[in-house]
Amino acid sequence: MSSDSSVEVFRSTEAGLIKRVEIRIVGGNIRINAVKTETVTVRALGDTATLGAEASVKGDVLHIGSSSALRYFRQKGRIDLVLDVPEDTAVFIKVFGADIVVNGGTGPLEVRGFSGAIEGTTYSKDVKIHFTVGGNDLVQAAADGG
Repeated sequence: MSSDSSVEVFRSTEAGLIKRVEIRIVGGNIRINAVKTETVTVRALGDTATLGAEASVKGDVLHIGSSSALRYFRQKGRIDLVLDVPEDTAVFIKVFGADIVVNGGTGPLEVRGFSGAIEGTTYSKDVKIHFTVGGNDLVQAAADGG
C-alpha cells in the first residue's frame, strides 16, 4: 500500500486558458468533475509510481497521455485520474479500457474505447460515446430539454 498516493499531474494557472481536455491513456479510472471554476486541475490517485502520465498544453487544449502501454501492465493497482474542469470545457477521451464517471458539464463530450463503462450526469447536448465492449449509464440531462 505504500505505493498508493496522490500526485498533481496538472494545474492551470491562468483562468479560462483551457477550453478542451484530451485524454489518451491505456486504462484506469477517470472522473470528470465539471464545477464552477475557471481553471483545470488534474490529480492522479493510486499506484502513481508507475503512472507515467504526461500533460502538455497546446493552444487552449490540455493533452493528457500515458507514456507507454507497458507501464499500464506493470501497475500494482488501478490509477484514478480526477479532473476538475470549468463547466463548459470540451472533453475527449480515448482509452483501451477505463471506467469513467462524469459529474456535470455543458461542453461537448466524446469517449472512445475498446472496453469500459461510463456513468454520471452531463448537461451537454453534444455527447458521443462508443465502447466496443461495455456500458453507457450516462444520464444526458440537456439544460433546456432541447
